[in-house]
Amino acid sequence: MGNLTALSDLKTKFVQFGNMSDLLNSMLDQVNQINEFNKNSAGSDDIGKQYHATVDQPTKDLTDLLTQARTTIDKAVDGGTQTTALFDNTDQDLTDNNNGS
Repeated sequence: MGNLTALSDLKTKFVQFGNMSDLLNSMLDQVNQINEFNKNSAGSDDIGKQYHATVDQPTKDLTDLLTQARTTIDKAVDGGTQTTALFDNTDQDLTDNNNGS
């Protein structure tokens, strides 16, 4: 009897999620560098205050969005890893049962 596998390429699919998480980490690093540059460069005079009033909140929102996306992707990776392990264990149990083990 052949292997009873569900979504045999499941592992490779969830590796792609890990790659997305890495990309989001890279984006967050770049946004954090931009945030730091903005804080240090705009100054505290009236023009700097206007700049911060315009830029600070959207930049925070972008950082929050990227963080939330990365967290969601990481949860998908964890869930995928657990699901893959469950399928692997089930396949092994079925194979053992079919072989009389």
